[in-house]
Parts: sequence; structure tokens; C-alpha cells
Amino acid sequence: MGRPILLALGVACVAAPAWAGGFQSRSGSPDWSANAFAGMAAKGYDASTAWSNPAAMTRLSHSEIDQGINLVLATVGFSGQDRVGGTAISGSQGGNAGEPIVIPVLEAVWRVNRDLSFGIASEAPFGQRTAWSGDFVGRYQALVSSITDLEIGLAAAYRITPTLSIGGGPVLDWFSARLTNAINTGPLAAIAGDPVASLTGSDWAMGYHLGVLWEPAPAFRLGVDYRSPIHETINGSQQVAIPPLVGALSPPTATALAALDQPAATRITLPDVLTVSAVWKLSPQVSALATVQWTHWSLLQALVVTPANGSPSVLPLRLRDSWLGSVGANWRPAAVPRLMLQGGLGFERGPVADASRTPRLPGLNLILFGCGATYAVTRDLRLQAAYLHEFGLAGAANSFSATPSAGVLTGSYRTQADVISVGMAWQF
Repeated sequence: MGRPILLALGVACVAAPAWAGGFQSRSGSPDWSANAFAGMAAKGYDASTAWSNPAAMTRLSHSEIDQGINLVLATVGFSGQDRVGGTAISGSQGGNAGEPIVIPVLEAVWRVNRDLSFGIASEAPFGQRTAWSGDFVGRYQALVSSITDLEIGLAAAYRITPTLSIGGGPVLDWFSARLTNAINTGPLAAIAGDPVASLTGSDWAMGYHLGVLWEPAPAFRLGVDYRSPIHETINGSQQVAIPPLVGALSPPTATALAALDQPAATRITLPDVLTVSAVWKLSPQVSALATVQWTHWSLLQALVVTPANGSPSVLPLRLRDSWLGSVGANWRPAAVPRLMLQGGLGFERGPVADASRTPRLPGLNLILFGCGATYAVTRDLRLQAAYLHEFGLAGAANSFSATPSAGVLTGSYRTQADVISVGMAWQF
């Protein structure tokens, strides 16, 4: 029964791809989504700037607390087949692998005086939820990929000159992942069903955040924000759920699979992110906004997963740096001065090239469209609402194989997402 042992030892390789890749989450304050992230590092409209650019906290005239919640509705589909040797794996196309995600956010700024402010922000800048159906033709490559990243940033901002402010502070990060896939046991699977491997792990780590805001004229400001890379050492465990019939029909196979229940570890680096934004006040009612953002995904070219008992597995990732560019506008109707209408349009070149796409990381290049509104209920309370749609552009079909026993998955992916955000900002 040597072959099942080799299949079992392949679990770490099968699970590895989602531990590093293009799982950046673009949700947070409703104010950002409404403009498709245009101007986010230069606005200084509310306390959310404690995250998007802490230097802009000096623009706030009062202390403020912002709360928001984002509902992310993703659609992820596949069309193709998986073959082991020349034999096609039976099964479905996997259905919609996108799972709804709820992402709460909280930011607060304490204004000490005109030149000094302190802030705190809780955000989820990275994350992913995909779950293919149990009979997915690519089930030996991936089933569930669940990644959660929560970051708490502390920041201080100081106005150096009337036109220049700086800000920054430490970032505390908690990263957690759960990855599953079926294991190919050959003809035995048709009778007993597929064993399912699961890899879980988490880690706490630290990074930092820096920002600059330059206001050379009352009608123009430029913001630059940098978030550092965060180095994670993920400690966890790998386990295999074995169907009862496997033990009854092939005890050596069940023994080999059970031997994989052991600790496992890997190291990854969450990429650094550089954002440059500008805001132009064209008139008392209209402002134009723009953003360019770079994410250093090319840091992640390979991943090493080390089980407690066994040889390390090295997996090439071949990720590339991603780029986001967006433009937007805000309009305050003269007839309704408490209302601000917002809109934006953007394009992102994602980190996953066509040749590197997998069922764990099916991300495509995106077109982003955002719209929303902010309404001042009172002098101290504002309500926010936004809608963001991400259109995944069609990518070329590709082939992917996690291990020889998993086969070669050949096909194409389609993705899109809707983000519905609501929030409130309270000055005190």
C-alpha cells in the first residue's frame, strides 16, 4: 500500500497555496468604498484616516469615533476538468465557491490640539473565504480556503509646518488560516468516499505604519501612506478525516492517513503596501480624487511547509506585485448642504498571473465601481452608506497540479464581488 502513503504525505503541498497569495481585502470604511478607494490617503474626512493615512488626523477639528460594517458577497466559479494520467476525475464544476463575509471596522481619533492627534484603528486588510462543493472535480486540489487577518493600528500625527503633517505607529496583527482538500485514494474512493485533509494555524506578529500629508494650497493636498511587511510564523496542525469504510476495506491506507495527524508550520510575509492619493477641491461643492496603490506581492515566490515528522515541502508561488489605480469625485449639492454624494472608478492588476491561478487563489484583474453618500444628521453625527462592485476580467485558461495524485486541473475562473457598507461617524 505504498501509493496511499505517498498520497497522504502530499497533504501539506495540497494545502499550501492559500497561505500566501492574492488575498488582499479591499473593504473598510464606507467612505473608501464609495470612491473606489480614490483619494483615501489624502482625504482626512473622518477618523478612518487613522488607518488610511495617520498623518491626515491633523485635519480633524474634533475627536471622533467611526464604526462601520461591510457585507462582502462574492461569486467565484470554475469551468474545466481534472485528469489523473489520462483519466478524468468525476464530479461537478464546484458551484459558487464564494462565501459571504461580514467585516466590521472601528477607528477613533483623539485630538489633543491643532497640531497633535492620536488614533487607533481595527481593520481586516487581508482575508478570503472560498468553499467548493464536496464533489468538485478539483477537490484534490482544494475545497475550503479560509483566511482571516485582523490588524490593530496605533498612531500619532503631528503637524510640522502649516502645510506638512506626519504620522505613524505600530500595527499588531493576528493571522489565521484553515485549508482543506480531498485526498485521492484511487478506486477505493468510489466505494468508501474521499478522505479530507485539513490544515489550520495562526500567529501574532508586529509591523508598522507611516504617513505624510502635504497641503501646498487650500484646494489641493497629497497623501502618502506606507504599511510595512509583517513576518508571520504560522504554527498549527494537519489532520485527516478518514471515512469509516477506508479502515474496513484497507487498514494500511487508513494507518498511513492517520499518521498525518501532526503539527505543521510555515513562514509567510504579508506584503508591504504603498498608497499615494490626491484631493483637488474644484469648487465649494465638488472635489476630485485619485489614488495609486502598490502591493509588494512579489515577496512571495515560494512557500515551505514543514510537518513535525517528515520532509519540508517547497511550493513555488510566482506572485507578482499588484497595482490599483482609481479616480473619483464628491459632490455636495447646494440645496442639501448636509449631503455628500460620492463615486469612483478603478482598475487593479492582481498578483496572480494567468499561469499561476489556482482554485485557492482564483483572483483576476478587476474593474471597481463605487458609489455612496454621507449625511450629517447633526453637527456631531454623520451616517455613511456605500456600494462597491468588483468585476473580474476574463483570464486565460490554465493548468494547475498540487501533487501528482491530485491530477492536473485545467480550466478558467470567473469572479465578481459586491460590497455593501454602512457606518456612522460621531464627533465629541
